[in-house]
Amino acid sequence: MNKKNFIIIIFIFLFISTAQARIFIIDNSSVSKLTKICKEASGGDVIYFHNGIYNIHFPIIKCKGNSKAYITIAPYPGDEVTIRSNWIIKGNYLLIKGLNFKGYAEKIKYKNVISSWWNPPKKYKITGLLIKGHHITIKNNAIGCYPGAGIKVTGHSDYIKIYHNIIYNNAWWSTGGTGGLVVKNIIQFDGTNKRKIDISNNLIFSNESRIISHVFQKGFVKLVIDEGESILIQQRDDVVKKGAKKGLYYGRYLIKYNLILFNGKGASLNKADNIDFIANTLYANGTTATNPNATGIRGNHTNNDTFMDNTIGCIRGGKAFSIQGKRNIFKNNYVNCVQTPPIKGVYRINKLFRNPEKLDFYNILFKDRANKLLKSFNNMLKNFNIKIKPTNYKVNLNDEIKKIIATIPKNKNTKIYYNKNKIEIFNIDRKEIKYMPKNLILELPKKHKAIYNN
Repeated sequence: MNKKNFIIIIFIFLFISTAQARIFIIDNSSVSKLTKICKEASGGDVIYFHNGIYNIHFPIIKCKGNSKAYITIAPYPGDEVTIRSNWIIKGNYLLIKGLNFKGYAEKIKYKNVISSWWNPPKKYKITGLLIKGHHITIKNNAIGCYPGAGIKVTGHSDYIKIYHNIIYNNAWWSTGGTGGLVVKNIIQFDGTNKRKIDISNNLIFSNESRIISHVFQKGFVKLVIDEGESILIQQRDDVVKKGAKKGLYYGRYLIKYNLILFNGKGASLNKADNIDFIANTLYANGTTATNPNATGIRGNHTNNDTFMDNTIGCIRGGKAFSIQGKRNIFKNNYVNCVQTPPIKGVYRINKLFRNPEKLDFYNILFKDRANKLLKSFNNMLKNFNIKIKPTNYKVNLNDEIKKIIATIPKNKNTKIYYNKNKIEIFNIDRKEIKYMPKNLILELPKKHKAIYNN
């Protein structure tokens, strides 16, 4: 019997003390001990997972290292570890690397999601990694097949690095509005304006929204597909208005060297400032979004940004850049779609990539930049059995709208008025539906078929 097997059989978890660090080893029989281990672990310690598939629900990860040394969570050297559940991470000074996080989005059925659209269960919104901490690095992991976001960074989160991960097949079924990688409503750890959010060298593909999203407290819902981004950076209106003392984020974001393919939308920057979007490769995004302009980079009230050395390949028209904001810089960006109005620093090349249908993104200007990044993922793709491809899912928007209208929550006081552009609902049945106002407007898309009878 080798030493490794002896350890698995004899110990529930192993604790080894060395001069450099302590090592904790977890297997399927000891996952419940993770909370206890995190409390005991300190900076420089390593928590190893043994080979296997972990299906059980995990506790909240609260490991806390220190500014001099991170705690590491990783597979035991040579082992392959698959996590079939979601993690909520509230630790600090923490490195998570080499794990295969995989949800169950592929097993969820459209008919079940649309039938519960007005009050969906949480299982249709689950995020793979929900991060609410500071000084956290997510590196060399695969995060895929979650019905909500693959990774979401929110709350008191700062100094976050998301580096060289595969983020794929997420956000399919959430009505909450999300994407593959989301940084939303973060609050700064300190008041510095240096780069603190680093999203670099990731492979992000086939994250898309298949369901109309809603935020009922707004008082209206646009019945279109307008979510499913590869990357979404967003701050709340109230946080922005109240200023830094109430949580306005002053740090810079670095989004660099990412390969972004086949997503429902390209990238969205919503009321978030100070973003360096550099040397990214985007191709064939906008797969499910209603708006054809969703293929590239969209910015809504985003300021002090730099867009440099990006390549954007469009396959169904639309704009490469649709940016509303001030003091933004564009330099050496190349696209194959028409940019209207023209932007200085954005140039059109008809033959942008050599053979993108075969995942060959050689570019005459940036050479094999994207291909080298793609090659660096070969072992991960093979080990985790991941195929880079579009989902080819076809949204039937009229069917969704029809089913949503047919299931409007009603009681004896509810009144519904139909017209060409909207449906007004008064005294909607709000029982058990969070944040539902008394009255609600459903805004119909401009080009929709007659799907109800007046």
